[in-house]
Amino acid sequence: MAKQKTEKTKFVSGAELAAFLSMVFLLSDLQGMAGNYRRNYLVDVLLLDAGSVALINTICTIASFVISFFSVMYVDRTPKPGKDKFKPLVTMAAVPFGLFAVLQFWTPSGLSAAAVSLMVAYQVAVTIAYNFTGFFTGQASQIGVVMSPEHKERDGILSLRGVASAIGNSAPLVVVLVMGMLKKPGLISGDGQMYFFSAVLCAAASTIATMVAMRLVKERITYQSKRVNPLVGFADVLKNPYARLVLLSEFLKAFRSLASYMGTFLAAALLGGADKFILFGLPTGVGTFVGMLVVRALLNKLSSKQIYILSGIYSVCANACAFGTGVLAFKHPEVTVYQIIFFVFLFLIGLQYGASNLLPSMFQADILEDLEVKTHKRLDASLGFIIGIGSTCSRTIAEALAPLVLYGDTALNLIKYIQPINDVVQTQTMETKIRLLAVYTLVQGAMMFLGAVPFLFYKLTGAHKADIHAQALALRNELSVPEETAD
Repeated sequence: MAKQKTEKTKFVSGAELAAFLSMVFLLSDLQGMAGNYRRNYLVDVLLLDAGSVALINTICTIASFVISFFSVMYVDRTPKPGKDKFKPLVTMAAVPFGLFAVLQFWTPSGLSAAAVSLMVAYQVAVTIAYNFTGFFTGQASQIGVVMSPEHKERDGILSLRGVASAIGNSAPLVVVLVMGMLKKPGLISGDGQMYFFSAVLCAAASTIATMVAMRLVKERITYQSKRVNPLVGFADVLKNPYARLVLLSEFLKAFRSLASYMGTFLAAALLGGADKFILFGLPTGVGTFVGMLVVRALLNKLSSKQIYILSGIYSVCANACAFGTGVLAFKHPEVTVYQIIFFVFLFLIGLQYGASNLLPSMFQADILEDLEVKTHKRLDASLGFIIGIGSTCSRTIAEALAPLVLYGDTALNLIKYIQPINDVVQTQTMETKIRLLAVYTLVQGAMMFLGAVPFLFYKLTGAHKADIHAQALALRNELSVPEETAD
């Protein structure tokens, strides 16, 4: 591992940064493919009942969380002197991660004709394998934290990482749209092949970009050589008041996955197919990009804490307006101005993601340094795991409830979505469309607001943050000797 030097502020070369951002973009592209369209594959292609989908979501989330508990302890081991901590893990997992992502959209024909339980078992197996390998490829994001020991350059890298990740997460909308267009000339047969070939394309691109980046990117944080009990690291994180606040925030905010679950189904109900979700996702995606630029500009005038709280308040207002204009557009399709205003508010919804995408990684980077000063340990993966407990709990509940709320013969079926018949999308009632929109907007706005509330008590900002960073640099300098920086 390269030794660190703190006399200068630039450590990362342009080529290295470009490789890192390309990797983040394409890994997010693949994650977005699985995250946005796997649910449609289960419901609209495999035609699984709501209870089976809820069971798959629940088992996979809980099992993956348990596996990650042991994986975190492995990741947060102290690397041997001169060795990298994250790069070997990302390299090792890149190929299987892409493979299991594709397998989520391919079901052996024999299973499709057999009992539903076999299809459920298959989906559980490949999804757990996808999540397991995705945990290690996800350490690519942690590389952004350790590419530079200088906090201003690090924060700049993390903000660009957030931009690349947000854009990449929306990229599958374009891929699926193009594949959907190929159904008309008959090059692709049905939604099943549309999702499969989209996943293959995303997986191939992400794997190649990751392998290239792992050759170019460098880790520049020096670790102490002393081995420590990883379970103690979990306790250290839980004792940190700032980590507990972020954990609570993520628990509240992650309930918005119930809203995001409905997005592609809303597109199917209104536009005739999940592949047309781009018409909803693109305005929001552009708004997200603009929102991150706005946040980067605001960081020169406001603290990260202030921006995050303001974004929560803004989220409630933007989503409420989007719901109101959306209802008008649905009920009066002949009035073009209502549709235009609705898409404008979809763009404005995207602005809220500027803070949501950029600032949490910066908060965690600051908390890592606070932990480093207090414990003399780098607890990168342990911090992410503990904070992830909150989002895992709420996401498990949301992913289990979402299909039951969406469709099926259950008391929780509030939306009453009608599944396709013979690969033909069914016409949904106006009531179903409005309820889909309500969950997609109002629930999301409320959860983003609640996620900002804990930051009223967050104090790792300003002079205190700068003092912690200075102490962390002094501690690292005791473990390293200066070396030349990147060109």
